[in-house]
Order: sequence, then C-alpha cells, then structure tokens
Amino acid sequence: MDDGQCIIVMMPKIARKTLGLSDGPYSRVGIQANGIVFSGASHVGSDRCYHAASMLGTFHPDLLNNLYVYLSHTRQNGMLVVTTGPLTKVVFFKDGEIVFAGSTDATDRIGNILVRMDYVTQEQIEEVASEEDPRRFGVRVKERGYIDYDQLWEALHVQTTEICCSLVAFPVGNYFFLPNVVPDDSFSHFRIQPTQVLFRGMIAMDESRRADALAEHDNRSPLDVLSAMEEND
Repeated sequence: MDDGQCIIVMMPKIARKTLGLSDGPYSRVGIQANGIVFSGASHVGSDRCYHAASMLGTFHPDLLNNLYVYLSHTRQNGMLVVTTGPLTKVVFFKDGEIVFAGSTDATDRIGNILVRMDYVTQEQIEEVASEEDPRRFGVRVKERGYIDYDQLWEALHVQTTEICCSLVAFPVGNYFFLPNVVPDDSFSHFRIQPTQVLFRGMIAMDESRRADALAEHDNRSPLDVLSAMEEND
C-alpha cells in the first residue's frame, strides 16, 4: 500500500466496534501521512476516522513469521489487519500476545465452530441467527441455554486460534498494523503466543497439502497408476 492509495475493505464486526465505525460492512481505507483513514459514518459523529499505522504494505504468507515475531518480541499493543477483496482478518495484540481475532470469512464464524465442536446443531444456530439482536452471537446462543459459559469460552479460544493459524495460507493482499487499537477488556482474556499459532498453522497447511495429494492419487485410473509405475522403473 502506497501513500495516497485507497482501497475498499470489508471489516469484521469486532474491528469496526473497536475503531468506532458504523455497522455497514465496508470501509473506504486510505493511506495518508503514515496513517490509515477510514471513511464513512462513525459512532462519534465524524465521517472520517484517522489512526496512525506503524506498519503497512503488501502481505504474503512468507511475511507472517516476521510480523508475528516482531509484534511478539517488541511487546506490541494493537490490531494487525490483513485483507484481500472481501476477505479480511484482524488479530489483536496486548504486550505482544494474541488476545482476540476477527474475520469476514464465514467459516470462521462462532456459530460454525460451535456446530463443528458438536455443542449445537445447525438448526439451533439458524434459529438464533434469525433473531434481530445486536448482542454478540455467542452470548445469544448461551442465553438460549444451548451452551454453557465454558463451552462458549472454549469455542472463542478455538475461533481466535484458527483465525490466526489461517493466515499461514492467506492469499496475497494488503496489511497494516494500528498501534494501541485494542478491544475492551471483555475481549482480552486469551493470552496466545504468536509463534505457537504460526507453528500450528504451518502443520495444518502441510496436512492439508498431503490430504490433497492423497486425494489426487486415489482418483487416478488404473491405467494412470500403471503408467506411473512404468515411469519409475
């Protein structure tokens, strides 16, 4: 991202709330004097919101290790934003540790994670989603009695960890870090080491690649297998 450049970014709800932006999904993000300008209505009555940025540039997965290590070793507080097209993921740091994360990827939603963990059914999630309620989705599921506090806490930890790990395979895009932009204390109970999620993300990516390779191998016809055997002889 260069000075004067402007992009349209879909921001996760937790990021919008932390920045004081309105509820619309998109923000116009511009680079101005080593900072980020978010254009659009905000809760504080201004149509422009400026935040200093200590880092910004073009993101690629090989860069993630350097970002995580730097933010951890220098004990940074703030929000790392990685974005490409409609896909945006944010990771919040306090004292160099990961305390929360958000994503616009539907697979990262807390409802989908609760279903995968067999804590709720898809029907229960759809029932809660059909209600008009401004409160956080996980809280609404808990208050329905479908899960207890410990299950919600575990699912949020899984959600945060998976979002952070998934950046290992994130496509090329843009990134910026906004120092001292952190959510309120209710989102800051996790203390996850960045190098830990980086390692887990690399393992998950390797396992996915092996699974894809095996699936491709299994789909070969007998003639393809014989041909490959002859080539190896």
